[in-house]
Amino acid sequence: MTSMDRPCSTTRIRYPDQSHHLMKGRNDSPLPSGFGTRPWLIQAHGTRKETQTFVDTFDRSLHEVIIPEMRGKICLGCVHDGGWLMMMDEATQDCFLLSVTDRRSKILLPPLLRLASSEYMGTCGALGSPATASFAVVIASTAESEQNFLLCCRPGDEEWTDLLAEDGGIRFSGGVVSHEGKLYVSIFCGDLVVVQLVDGAVQAQILRTEVEEEPPLYGSLARYLVVSCGDFFAVKVKYLGRPYAGAVNWIVVHRLDPSGNVWRRVESIGRDRAFLVSGDYGLSCAATAGQLEGNCVYIVWSSCDCERLYKFCLDDKSISFHQILPEPTTPCYRAYWAVPADCSVQATEFNQQALLSPPPSNEATTLPNDLDKDSEEQQGDSSPPWHDLPPELLELIASNLSLLVDRLSFLAVCKSWSKVSNPIQQAKAQPWLMHSSKQDGTCKILHPLRGTEYTLQVVSFKSDKERQIFQSSKDGWVVVSGGLEDDEICIINPFTQDIVEPPLFESFYRFCGVTFSSAPTSPDCIVFCICSSLSGAYISVETWRPGEDEWSVLRFEELEEPFPVAHNNPIYFRGEFYCLGRKGNLAVFNPSDNTWRVLHKPEPIYAELHVFDDDHDGAKFCYLVELEGELISVFMRSADEPPRVFKLDETKMAWTEVEDIGGAALFLDHRVSFGMVSPGAGNGNKIYFPRYSEEGKHSAFYDLGTKMYYPTFYGLKEPLNCLWVVPNLQIGEYAPSD
Repeated sequence: MTSMDRPCSTTRIRYPDQSHHLMKGRNDSPLPSGFGTRPWLIQAHGTRKETQTFVDTFDRSLHEVIIPEMRGKICLGCVHDGGWLMMMDEATQDCFLLSVTDRRSKILLPPLLRLASSEYMGTCGALGSPATASFAVVIASTAESEQNFLLCCRPGDEEWTDLLAEDGGIRFSGGVVSHEGKLYVSIFCGDLVVVQLVDGAVQAQILRTEVEEEPPLYGSLARYLVVSCGDFFAVKVKYLGRPYAGAVNWIVVHRLDPSGNVWRRVESIGRDRAFLVSGDYGLSCAATAGQLEGNCVYIVWSSCDCERLYKFCLDDKSISFHQILPEPTTPCYRAYWAVPADCSVQATEFNQQALLSPPPSNEATTLPNDLDKDSEEQQGDSSPPWHDLPPELLELIASNLSLLVDRLSFLAVCKSWSKVSNPIQQAKAQPWLMHSSKQDGTCKILHPLRGTEYTLQVVSFKSDKERQIFQSSKDGWVVVSGGLEDDEICIINPFTQDIVEPPLFESFYRFCGVTFSSAPTSPDCIVFCICSSLSGAYISVETWRPGEDEWSVLRFEELEEPFPVAHNNPIYFRGEFYCLGRKGNLAVFNPSDNTWRVLHKPEPIYAELHVFDDDHDGAKFCYLVELEGELISVFMRSADEPPRVFKLDETKMAWTEVEDIGGAALFLDHRVSFGMVSPGAGNGNKIYFPRYSEEGKHSAFYDLGTKMYYPTFYGLKEPLNCLWVVPNLQIGEYAPSD
């Protein structure tokens, strides 16, 4: 017996032989052309709509189809790669399995009387084939379930049996998968519950696993279990906001090493396959099917604007998305994958060495940033004495350098050149998009207006195990979170290699936003982090000043004025930290007396927004920016709605909506946003985003003059670990704190 088969705890339910109650339906409703030949998505609408929506992922076209068996029913999930749908009547909770392609074959199941449809949170799987006597259906609770359960039945049973009756403390996550006649259900700790039919009895046992030492993912997570060519994979998606309804900001993939049952992170799943996930289900599919790209994970995810199909590319750690349904879905109305059997991946032995090998990368110019070597050390004794040039001449030369690459090259000549003070230099600096896909110290910076990209080597970004995530930036300093427990934070100037290391957090990094008041090497600096509950009834603030040994933690609970903090950077404005709420109002933290107050003015822009509504009505992406001493707020929803831009009129303390921002430009992202007064000819009155087209490197933007997105809104590539940064080439005036 291998470790994969060794039981740790067992529950057995014995069943007599029973017929399947398999019924053949009519097939008089034509299915869309191409269905059954490549992966599609199917959405059932219950009583809300007479038709069902089929989505062809090849061209993202929608097809409304009438299937009588699905009228008034909701889809609870799928089994056998979507070949069968688990349906439930909203009124009676009667359940059945439905094969959409096989002449509407239907298998009757017991009603789910103990679970109201509006509260159903479960994921299902099937033991064996519907055509065999060993067929059984299993439903496991999910992370969002109010109660834990592992229900099992066979066709003809009058009720479901809970296999967790003696062990209700197990918490499932990540769905149910089938492999070699067994079902596997993932548990939060990484273990698996194995369900199989032995001598006519359903047996459930726990398979213990381990996780290799690496930083865990904390916060809001969605977990998916995928079986591909006999290998088990776990896909973890970290997001901001509500389950399946927030911005995706991190994705990792692990493979279960069968030699020791250890989950190990992988950099590739293979270029011959793609993973398809939706709701709580994960499937594997050949990369050629439906023009899917290999080594990618496709994720169906709700957003405030629509239902999106994300594509995460493991080659370069980038993400892109398309609209697949015009409205975001709720848990009972998810769209599920249906993958034909001939689209499966051909069985191949998992070659870890090959899968971990990095993909070929595009050539990029490497910027010099070694400021510790004099010209004699770099070029030999024959070099001219550049360090002897008078300071006034050096400042004159530096003042005429407009390109970042020239400035970095200038500073790297020798130590004396690196100390040249040039105020004009900072006036010309523009936000660049910095991104990193590896942990080897390499990061890239992209000029959003020119489309040029350079490579930086930053020693502090290099790590063998620790995951380093960009969280915010200001004045050229980048806030990076990491650590084996995700409880560390560093503030790094990647252009000068300066680093400031505040103490560990008391918990993991969980904040909606982070910023600081001044250069982190300054003794007057205040680092500010904030988070809130979804309802805004609970606010947590953490601050740190250089020289302090720990963070100051302030909690504001049971607030009379709830303030759901939006996921964006706070702004240090006139001695206080201003925070934007999801409703469009402002709150302020005063670091001098550690007080928190919600401003009565300006009034909320979206006062009627209910933050817990499943239909996302009124929800927006929110950004706060400072531009020429004024506070600017921006709210976005979809490609069909232009961004709404507001300026704070301080004389009236009211938001004033504006149609243009003159010659200025805004650079928006939930990590950090910037405003620039004069970005250059033809680049003003635009809003830039950290995304770009596949074939080019120019950042996407919205033109407030033409009221159009360029080159488009959907389908653009965004590095997963990125942020805007305004280069600061001056070495810190103050010595970094110990």
